[in-house]
Amino acid sequence: MEVVTDGIVLKARPYGERDMILTLLTPEHGRITVLARSVGKNKKQSVLYAQNFVFSHYVLFKGKGMYVVNSADVEESFYGLRQDISRLALAQYFADVAAKSGEENDAAALCSLLLNSLYLLSSTEIDERLIKLVFETKYCMIEGVFPEVLCSRCEKEPVKWSFKDGFCCEDCGNGYPITPGMISALRHISKNEGKKAYLFSMNEDSVHYLSKLLSDYVSFVTDTDFPSLEYYRSLRISL
Repeated sequence: MEVVTDGIVLKARPYGERDMILTLLTPEHGRITVLARSVGKNKKQSVLYAQNFVFSHYVLFKGKGMYVVNSADVEESFYGLRQDISRLALAQYFADVAAKSGEENDAAALCSLLLNSLYLLSSTEIDERLIKLVFETKYCMIEGVFPEVLCSRCEKEPVKWSFKDGFCCEDCGNGYPITPGMISALRHISKNEGKKAYLFSMNEDSVHYLSKLLSDYVSFVTDTDFPSLEYYRSLRISL
């Protein structure tokens, strides 16, 4: 059976002497595993479509086992990521988070989010930390685990965020402190789509704090510690 789909490479690993196993995120089929045959002369070489983050149009054959690549036309390689080690590391974190998405969730929306985020990381001057805030917030919204930005009990303005119970006001619960500026940023991200969602500003301390908070929340809801996130953080400190 032939399957035609677009797909982003979330992960690529060698398989034997010349083949590779690719994990793709596709808008129609969600995450799928495909076999790319004879894509390199050795384990260190591969054609472009078999590299991480590359977005391609695929023609696949579905047999009794996994999908096999019949052909692939590269649509976007996000070459700019290879020019900045910090942004490349952040892109890997995005791919690792996307790989944790539930199969029942909106794969098309997740594909769009990942493509937008990779494009902005690759080819714009937008602060990568703001791109990260948007990706993590939107990811949690797609997964259905991002709470409404109001007190979950009385709907007053929140001042705390409990990962278990949601946002809350001073009287209704406990959690991590969160400022009006952070609340405003989260509402902006929640209400806007496309590039507009990434166009906001925050002071340095708020960006740092909210970035840590959102990453911890993503780890909480996915029950995963991401080595790619720790690597990205180490680069931010050292650069």
